[in-house]
Amino acid sequence: ERETERTERRDGSAQAVLVPVWGKADASARILAALEDLAHSLRSRGVRVELDDRRHVTPGWKYHEWELKGVPLRLEIGPRDVDQGQAV
Repeated sequence: ERETERTERRDGSAQAVLVPVWGKADASARILAALEDLAHSLRSRGVRVELDDRRHVTPGWKYHEWELKGVPLRLEIGPRDVDQGQAV
């Protein structure tokens, strides 16, 4: 039954979701800029990407929501990831 729910909710609109892990206020602009650059790069390669930059929802809520929607790839970027030029 649970698999049926998951399948029914898939709309095929996104192949990947980018989720910021907000740090201190001064890092937020850098995180958002890095995510926008990554989204642009992926879109230019034909990947359907969603950037979930909602601040009123916790990252865990976003992960669960996108998983239920059936999005196969989730990339998380926080302040340390931006500093190190990586994503998790």
